[in-house]
Amino acid sequence: MTTSLHLPRRAVLRGLLAGSAAMTLGLPRIAGAQTPIEIVWAKRFEATLYDPATSITASSWELLHILYDGLTEMDENMQPMPGLATAWETPDPLTYLFTIREGVTFHNGRTMTPADVAGSLSRLIDPATGSFFAGQMGKITAVTVEPDNRVKITLSEPWAPMLGALSSTMASIIPMEELAAGTFDPTTQFNGTGPYMVESHAQGDNWVLTRNPNYWKAGQPVADRVVVRIIPTEQSLIAGLRDGTIHIAQFDASPDASLLLKQVDNVEVVQNLQTNVFWMFLNAVKEGSPFKDQKVRQAVVLALDRERIAQVAMGGNAAPASAMPPAFNACDTAKLPFYNRDVERSKALLAEAGASGLTFELLITAGTTLPAIGQVIRDSLAEAGITVNLAALDEGTVVTRMWVDNPGNFEGALSWYAGYSDPAMLPLWFVPEVAGFSAGFQASDGDLTAVINATRSLAADDPARPAALQSLCESLDANANQVPLVTRVETMAYRTDLLNPVGLRNVDGYANNVRGIEAWVRT
Repeated sequence: MTTSLHLPRRAVLRGLLAGSAAMTLGLPRIAGAQTPIEIVWAKRFEATLYDPATSITASSWELLHILYDGLTEMDENMQPMPGLATAWETPDPLTYLFTIREGVTFHNGRTMTPADVAGSLSRLIDPATGSFFAGQMGKITAVTVEPDNRVKITLSEPWAPMLGALSSTMASIIPMEELAAGTFDPTTQFNGTGPYMVESHAQGDNWVLTRNPNYWKAGQPVADRVVVRIIPTEQSLIAGLRDGTIHIAQFDASPDASLLLKQVDNVEVVQNLQTNVFWMFLNAVKEGSPFKDQKVRQAVVLALDRERIAQVAMGGNAAPASAMPPAFNACDTAKLPFYNRDVERSKALLAEAGASGLTFELLITAGTTLPAIGQVIRDSLAEAGITVNLAALDEGTVVTRMWVDNPGNFEGALSWYAGYSDPAMLPLWFVPEVAGFSAGFQASDGDLTAVINATRSLAADDPARPAALQSLCESLDANANQVPLVTRVETMAYRTDLLNPVGLRNVDGYANNVRGIEAWVRT
């Protein structure tokens, strides 16, 4: 699913496939300066899911990041820094105590309170909300308002990624008073504390965002308006950069953008290191799938040529990846049992499993970078005697067959995952009982789950954590059900004579591709 950084519960996806609800903006037009300072940001995919707690598409996260805030933010090196919380302390590994920033207002003018914070986080982890991200918040037992403008999160076991998880879109703070009164519907309206507010929206064409005059960061946002244009094609993005009608453009994981943009004057290309990774999914659940046999899955993995995918399919704008993306430096791939290519061993495993001459269909989304990846996979696996039939289909069909149907209606498929902000987070998606959305293709494995759970309980500074992460990486590799391929690097390009995007270069795992836009200035 190319517009997704994470993949949802099926009920949410059915709503996505049916189309987004009619949107009620609910905010007045804000009178700006006579000649407003405007930034034009073009991106390829429309935002379709608006409730921060349940939004599962990267194309939505990109927008929600600048409408809402969380307790923490991540700096350019993915280290937590204050957001709506000015400070925090951990008196013990099971307790986080946050001091809430005072004087912050929602877009409707009401002052945010600790009750909004506690209520938003409680709503996120409430099973009734149906947030796919609830499991990534650790095992929270309570979120309570405390004296002195503080909020306490209590856990039943340590959860090292807590501060990073709180910086995600899903952990955004929303106005709980209005939600309870029925005057705010987060699925159709926006009312955050972020630097910009929604002024207007033309579905599939543009969003007009106006500055929040009461934003809590002094002197920001600098620009009066941000116009977000939805432009699906690279050619149109490049044309807009060339004639100056676009100030900054997002090319996602395009392997060709850098080369094409070399001929455009005053354009700088930035390729940010991400924790996002392209994955191949081998269906170990569907009856009749050859990948119910782990040895067959392992044989396919051994025949992969990740380096060729990175260099050929991605034009050198990627790196081979394990289940713990390279940005985390948490996995020694030389020690993984099935990661490094071995065609002869692949053939031997196929013979042992009685699957010599294996043929399977690989499902991919047309019009993306996935067909190029699929072609390299097809050619690489052919060297092990495996025949791959590529099925390039429209996004809606792929989404249905991969993420809605249960069991998933495919044998093999390609998509991508976010890596988030900590290496212990993504492995939860290998536990179908926790993830839900992966139950259609991920086989339940008690031994693997035990390793994942053991790693979850280790605090970030626990000396046992590095070895535990390496052990988990090895277990995920041997499972060979969801298979990491190469990194998914985000490509951005901007007009240097029109825009100074302060802090654009960063590492990220939550699709916050215009992080710091409130500080950007026109040149």
